[in-house]
Amino acid sequence: MRIKVITDSSCDLPDDLIEKHDIEILPLDIILNGKKAELSSKEVIELMNIGNDVKTSQVTPVRFQQAYEKALQEYDGVLSVHLSSKLSGTYQNALVIAKKFGEKVKVIDSKSTSAALGALVLEACEISKTSELGESAKKLRELSEKLETIFGIKVVDNLIRGGRAAPIVGKLMNLLNAKPILRGIDGEIKLHKVTLGFKRVLKEIVSFVNSQPILGRKIVVAHVEAEKEVEYIKSHTQNDVISCEAGPVITVHGGYGLVLVGFIREN
Repeated sequence: MRIKVITDSSCDLPDDLIEKHDIEILPLDIILNGKKAELSSKEVIELMNIGNDVKTSQVTPVRFQQAYEKALQEYDGVLSVHLSSKLSGTYQNALVIAKKFGEKVKVIDSKSTSAALGALVLEACEISKTSELGESAKKLRELSEKLETIFGIKVVDNLIRGGRAAPIVGKLMNLLNAKPILRGIDGEIKLHKVTLGFKRVLKEIVSFVNSQPILGRKIVVAHVEAEKEVEYIKSHTQNDVISCEAGPVITVHGGYGLVLVGFIREN
Protein backbone atom coordinates (compact mmCIF):
# COMPACT_ATOMS: atom_id res chain seq x y z
CA MET A 1 0.00 0.00 0.00
CA ARG A 2 1.49 3.35 -1.06
CA ILE A 3 0.92 6.00 1.59
CA LYS A 4 1.55 9.74 1.27
CA VAL A 5 2.66 11.65 4.38
CA ILE A 6 1.37 15.21 4.66
CA THR A 7 2.06 17.72 7.42
CA ASP A 8 1.99 21.49 7.92
CA SER A 9 4.60 24.24 8.01
CA SER A 10 4.85 24.25 11.80
CA CYS A 11 6.81 21.02 11.28
CA ASP A 12 10.56 21.61 11.37
CA LEU A 13 12.81 19.21 9.49
CA PRO A 14 15.86 19.63 7.24
CA ASP A 15 15.07 20.09 3.55
CA ASP A 16 17.01 16.99 2.54
CA LEU A 17 14.85 14.73 4.73
CA ILE A 18 11.65 16.35 3.47
CA GLU A 19 12.79 15.66 -0.09
CA LYS A 20 14.06 12.15 0.68
CA HIS A 21 10.73 11.03 2.14
CA ASP A 22 8.59 13.04 -0.31
CA ILE A 23 6.80 14.77 2.58
CA GLU A 24 4.23 17.35 1.55
CA ILE A 25 4.05 20.42 3.75
CA LEU A 26 0.91 22.54 3.71
CA PRO A 27 1.54 26.16 4.71
CA LEU A 28 0.01 28.00 7.61
CA ASP A 29 -0.45 31.56 6.43
CA ILE A 30 1.85 34.30 7.70
CA ILE A 31 -0.13 37.47 8.33
CA LEU A 32 1.85 40.73 8.17
CA ASN A 33 -0.05 43.78 9.41
CA GLY A 34 -3.34 42.09 8.55
CA LYS A 35 -2.37 40.79 5.10
CA LYS A 36 -0.98 37.46 3.90
CA ALA A 37 2.74 37.51 3.17
CA GLU A 38 5.46 35.07 2.18
CA LEU A 39 8.33 35.60 4.60
CA SER A 40 11.51 33.79 5.54
CA SER A 41 12.41 33.28 9.20
CA LYS A 42 15.03 36.02 8.89
CA GLU A 43 12.48 38.45 7.44
CA VAL A 44 10.06 37.62 10.26
CA ILE A 45 12.69 38.59 12.84
CA GLU A 46 13.63 41.79 11.02
CA LEU A 47 10.01 42.90 10.59
CA MET A 48 9.03 42.14 14.17
CA ASN A 49 12.09 43.97 15.48
CA ILE A 50 10.86 47.21 13.93
CA GLY A 51 7.35 46.87 15.30
CA ASN A 52 5.40 45.09 12.58
CA ASP A 53 2.51 42.86 13.58
CA VAL A 54 3.26 39.31 12.38
CA LYS A 55 0.90 36.44 13.11
CA THR A 56 0.06 33.00 11.77
CA SER A 57 -3.20 31.52 10.54
CA GLN A 58 -4.28 27.86 10.26
CA VAL A 59 -4.11 25.77 7.09
CA THR A 60 -7.40 26.30 5.25
CA PRO A 61 -9.90 23.55 4.37
CA VAL A 62 -9.42 24.38 0.68
CA ARG A 63 -5.73 23.55 0.88
CA PHE A 64 -6.50 20.22 2.54
CA GLN A 65 -9.10 19.39 -0.11
CA GLN A 66 -6.62 20.10 -2.91
CA ALA A 67 -3.77 18.21 -1.23
CA TYR A 68 -5.81 15.07 -0.52
CA GLU A 69 -7.30 14.96 -4.00
CA LYS A 70 -3.88 15.28 -5.60
CA ALA A 71 -2.22 12.73 -3.32
CA LEU A 72 -4.91 10.10 -3.90
CA GLN A 73 -4.40 10.28 -7.65
CA GLU A 74 -1.03 8.63 -7.06
CA TYR A 75 -1.21 7.03 -3.59
CA ASP A 76 -3.53 4.53 -1.96
CA GLY A 77 -3.87 6.50 1.25
CA VAL A 78 -2.80 9.61 3.17
CA LEU A 79 -1.37 10.08 6.66
CA SER A 80 -2.00 13.71 7.57
CA VAL A 81 0.04 14.58 10.68
CA HIS A 82 -0.39 18.05 12.22
CA LEU A 83 0.40 20.40 15.06
CA SER A 84 -1.52 20.21 18.29
CA SER A 85 -5.25 20.81 18.09
CA LYS A 86 -4.86 22.94 21.22
CA LEU A 87 -2.54 25.34 19.42
CA SER A 88 -4.29 25.72 16.06
CA GLY A 89 -7.47 24.92 14.14
CA THR A 90 -5.38 23.20 11.46
CA TYR A 91 -6.05 19.69 12.78
CA GLN A 92 -9.79 20.30 12.92
CA ASN A 93 -9.81 21.61 9.34
CA ALA A 94 -7.94 18.50 8.21
CA LEU A 95 -10.39 16.25 10.05
CA VAL A 96 -13.44 17.86 8.45
CA ILE A 97 -12.05 17.47 4.91
CA ALA A 98 -10.69 13.96 5.54
CA LYS A 99 -14.23 12.70 6.18
CA LYS A 100 -15.00 13.32 2.50
CA PHE A 101 -12.41 10.71 1.56
CA GLY A 102 -13.62 7.92 3.82
CA GLU A 103 -10.94 5.50 5.01
CA LYS A 104 -8.34 6.76 2.54
CA VAL A 105 -7.21 9.68 4.73
CA LYS A 106 -6.19 9.40 8.37
CA VAL A 107 -5.55 12.57 10.38
CA ILE A 108 -3.20 12.55 13.38
CA ASP A 109 -3.10 15.15 16.15
CA SER A 110 0.60 15.20 17.11
CA LYS A 111 -0.23 17.11 20.30
CA SER A 112 2.96 19.03 19.59
CA THR A 113 4.68 21.13 16.95
CA SER A 114 8.04 22.07 15.42
CA ALA A 115 10.87 19.61 16.15
CA ALA A 116 8.65 17.08 17.96
CA LEU A 117 6.18 17.16 15.08
CA GLY A 118 9.16 16.58 12.81
CA ALA A 119 10.17 13.53 14.83
CA LEU A 120 6.65 12.09 14.54
CA VAL A 121 6.47 12.81 10.80
CA LEU A 122 9.74 10.91 10.27
CA GLU A 123 8.24 7.96 12.13
CA ALA A 124 5.16 8.21 9.93
CA CYS A 125 7.37 7.85 6.87
CA GLU A 126 9.03 4.72 8.26
CA ILE A 127 5.90 3.08 9.68
CA SER A 128 3.92 3.60 6.47
CA LYS A 129 6.49 1.54 4.50
CA THR A 130 5.50 -1.66 6.28
CA SER A 131 2.01 -1.07 7.72
CA GLU A 132 -1.44 -0.54 6.25
CA LEU A 133 -3.01 2.90 6.58
CA GLY A 134 -5.22 2.11 9.57
CA GLU A 135 -2.44 0.37 11.47
CA SER A 136 -0.02 3.22 10.68
CA ALA A 137 -2.49 5.76 12.08
CA LYS A 138 -2.98 3.68 15.22
CA LYS A 139 0.77 3.46 15.83
CA LEU A 140 1.24 7.18 15.29
CA ARG A 141 -1.52 8.08 17.73
CA GLU A 142 0.20 5.90 20.32
CA LEU A 143 3.55 7.58 19.63
CA SER A 144 1.98 11.05 19.89
CA GLU A 145 1.41 10.28 23.58
CA LYS A 146 5.17 9.80 23.95
CA LEU A 147 6.31 12.97 22.20
CA GLU A 148 8.48 15.34 24.20
CA THR A 149 9.20 18.99 23.47
CA ILE A 150 11.50 21.19 25.53
CA PHE A 151 12.77 24.59 24.48
CA GLY A 152 14.39 27.79 25.58
CA ILE A 153 13.62 31.36 24.54
CA LYS A 154 16.18 34.17 24.60
CA VAL A 155 13.79 37.07 24.06
CA VAL A 156 10.41 37.02 25.80
CA ASP A 157 8.77 39.73 23.66
CA ASN A 158 7.03 37.12 21.49
CA LEU A 159 5.63 35.43 24.59
CA ILE A 160 4.13 38.77 25.62
CA ARG A 161 2.62 39.37 22.16
CA GLY A 162 1.17 35.88 22.18
CA GLY A 163 -0.43 36.41 25.58
CA ARG A 164 1.75 33.83 27.36
CA ALA A 165 3.47 36.39 29.58
CA ALA A 166 2.21 39.68 30.99
CA PRO A 167 4.24 42.78 30.00
CA ILE A 168 5.38 43.40 33.58
CA VAL A 169 6.61 39.80 33.83
CA GLY A 170 8.45 40.19 30.55
CA LYS A 171 10.15 43.39 31.71
CA LEU A 172 11.29 41.74 34.93
CA MET A 173 12.63 38.73 33.07
CA ASN A 174 14.62 40.94 30.71
CA LEU A 175 15.93 43.04 33.59
CA LEU A 176 17.07 40.01 35.58
CA ASN A 177 18.29 38.07 32.51
CA ALA A 178 15.79 35.38 33.49
CA LYS A 179 15.04 32.89 30.72
CA PRO A 180 12.06 30.54 30.56
CA ILE A 181 12.34 26.86 29.71
CA LEU A 182 9.09 25.56 28.25
CA ARG A 183 7.68 22.11 27.53
CA GLY A 184 4.90 20.72 25.46
CA ILE A 185 2.53 18.90 27.82
CA ASP A 186 -0.79 17.39 26.75
CA GLY A 187 -0.82 19.44 23.57
CA GLU A 188 -0.16 22.77 25.28
CA ILE A 189 2.89 24.89 26.08
CA LYS A 190 3.69 24.91 29.78
CA LEU A 191 6.40 26.57 31.85
CA HIS A 192 9.01 24.01 32.90
CA LYS A 193 11.51 26.18 34.72
CA VAL A 194 12.98 29.71 34.86
CA THR A 195 16.73 30.12 35.07
CA LEU A 196 19.27 32.94 34.87
CA GLY A 197 21.10 33.22 31.56
CA PHE A 198 20.79 31.19 28.41
CA LYS A 199 23.81 28.98 29.15
CA ARG A 200 21.87 27.52 32.05
CA VAL A 201 18.87 27.05 29.78
CA LEU A 202 20.99 24.90 27.48
CA LYS A 203 22.36 22.90 30.40
CA GLU A 204 18.84 22.24 31.67
CA ILE A 205 17.67 21.18 28.21
CA VAL A 206 20.61 18.81 27.77
CA SER A 207 20.10 17.39 31.26
CA PHE A 208 16.44 16.74 30.53
CA VAL A 209 17.15 15.13 27.15
CA ASN A 210 19.91 12.90 28.53
CA SER A 211 17.64 11.69 31.34
CA GLN A 212 15.04 10.32 28.90
CA PRO A 213 14.84 6.92 27.15
CA ILE A 214 14.63 8.12 23.54
CA LEU A 215 13.22 6.06 20.69
CA GLY A 216 16.02 5.27 18.26
CA ARG A 217 18.31 7.60 20.23
CA LYS A 218 17.24 10.30 17.76
CA ILE A 219 16.34 13.91 18.56
CA VAL A 220 15.31 16.80 16.33
CA VAL A 221 16.59 20.29 17.16
CA ALA A 222 15.04 23.40 15.59
CA HIS A 223 16.50 26.86 16.17
CA VAL A 224 16.31 30.50 15.14
CA GLU A 225 19.81 31.86 14.41
CA ALA A 226 21.29 29.78 17.23
CA GLU A 227 23.90 27.59 15.53
CA LYS A 228 26.36 27.75 18.45
CA GLU A 229 23.67 26.66 20.88
CA VAL A 230 22.81 23.69 18.66
CA GLU A 231 26.49 22.72 18.57
CA TYR A 232 26.51 22.79 22.37
CA ILE A 233 23.59 20.35 22.45
CA LYS A 234 25.26 18.08 19.87
CA SER A 235 28.48 17.96 21.88
CA HIS A 236 26.73 17.19 25.17
CA THR A 237 24.45 14.32 24.17
CA GLN A 238 25.04 10.79 22.91
CA ASN A 239 21.86 10.89 20.85
CA ASP A 240 21.83 11.36 17.10
CA VAL A 241 20.88 14.98 16.38
CA ILE A 242 18.89 16.11 13.36
CA SER A 243 19.03 19.91 13.28
CA CYS A 244 17.51 22.66 11.15
CA GLU A 245 16.51 26.29 11.16
CA ALA A 246 12.98 26.74 12.45
CA GLY A 247 10.53 27.82 9.79
CA PRO A 248 8.78 31.20 9.81
CA VAL A 249 5.68 29.85 11.60
CA ILE A 250 7.68 28.80 14.66
CA THR A 251 9.88 31.90 14.41
CA VAL A 252 6.81 34.14 14.75
CA HIS A 253 6.07 32.62 18.15
CA GLY A 254 9.56 31.78 19.43
CA GLY A 255 11.63 34.68 18.18
CA TYR A 256 15.36 35.17 17.83
CA GLY A 257 17.55 32.67 19.68
CA LEU A 258 14.89 29.99 20.07
CA VAL A 259 16.28 26.48 20.65
CA LEU A 260 13.75 23.66 20.59
CA VAL A 261 14.31 19.92 21.04
CA GLY A 262 11.77 17.25 20.14
CA PHE A 263 11.86 13.47 20.41
CA ILE A 264 9.78 10.35 21.08
CA ARG A 265 10.17 8.53 24.39
CA GLU A 266 10.63 4.76 24.26
CA ASN A 267 8.01 4.31 26.97
